[in-house]
Amino acid sequence: MSRIEKALAALGLGLALAAPVAATEQIRVHPDLAYGQGLVGGEQAIERPLLMDWYQPAAATDALRPAVILAFGGSFVRGSKGDEHFTENGAQDSSIADYCRAIARQGFHCFSIEYRLAGERPVLATPVASQRLMPEALAVTPQTTARIDIARQAIGLPPMDNTMRAEFWQALLSASEDMETAVNHVRSEAAHYGVDPERLALGGFSAGAITAINAAYGRHVPVKAVVSLSGSTWGYLLPGNLPAQSPALLQLVGQDDLPGVIRGSAAVARALDSAGASRQQAWVPGFGHFYPMGAVSLGDDFSKLSVEQRVVAFLRKQLTAD
Repeated sequence: MSRIEKALAALGLGLALAAPVAATEQIRVHPDLAYGQGLVGGEQAIERPLLMDWYQPAAATDALRPAVILAFGGSFVRGSKGDEHFTENGAQDSSIADYCRAIARQGFHCFSIEYRLAGERPVLATPVASQRLMPEALAVTPQTTARIDIARQAIGLPPMDNTMRAEFWQALLSASEDMETAVNHVRSEAAHYGVDPERLALGGFSAGAITAINAAYGRHVPVKAVVSLSGSTWGYLLPGNLPAQSPALLQLVGQDDLPGVIRGSAAVARALDSAGASRQQAWVPGFGHFYPMGAVSLGDDFSKLSVEQRVVAFLRKQLTAD
């Protein structure tokens, strides 16, 4: 029994899990489709293809469907667009592929994208104006990147030095550039995918959620909604820089999530609230940074839904409402 399970058992609770959302459609999976190119290699940069997996609702229809573009977590140094899971303190998360399957079974197209990681030494195709960004010297200090070093250690890499932190900063920013590239690709090929280009949402877990927040609210990528699973604000300055019509946001965090995630989620919430943007939030009791989509979440409206149910309900409201 894990530490979390023991603590909850002592309180007479136990890890709360809900029944899966009933599947309504069969799906087809189209792996490793190229959605663009990204520069890697530092000063001697070359282009490499950026790939995604397309989860397609299989039911035949002439109607264009909404679509969701998701990014995996992994501290911008590891992770996969497929079935990779992380485990900590006895709790395991759902993979980004799990979320895509669940979303596609509800009638949405879902795209799981890869993005350039720090080890590739990515280079931005277009520089970002400094006034739109946090100061790099404050954003990537040894203190702010301590969690990244834990992820690096897990894959056999040494702690970051100043050069590596500068490369990490480029990876943090290039990830949202890649997500924007994915949105532009899906929009331009909307007829091929059967997607309604005006009904798109972004989302992700951890680093993937930061990427979605940066793309939608920092880079002003035009989408209807954003799902942040233990995301934060990091890279782009949101106060005073939000788009005129900010997409709706759903934020979820674990009860014992990373302090930076909780503080960062609160900062994102304040920025959106001050701009009058639509926002929902929920806690996942009994879990830290990693939680399965079947875990029960408690909303600020007193609702009690699994993470999966809450994500699906939010997407349905934002993307299918008349």
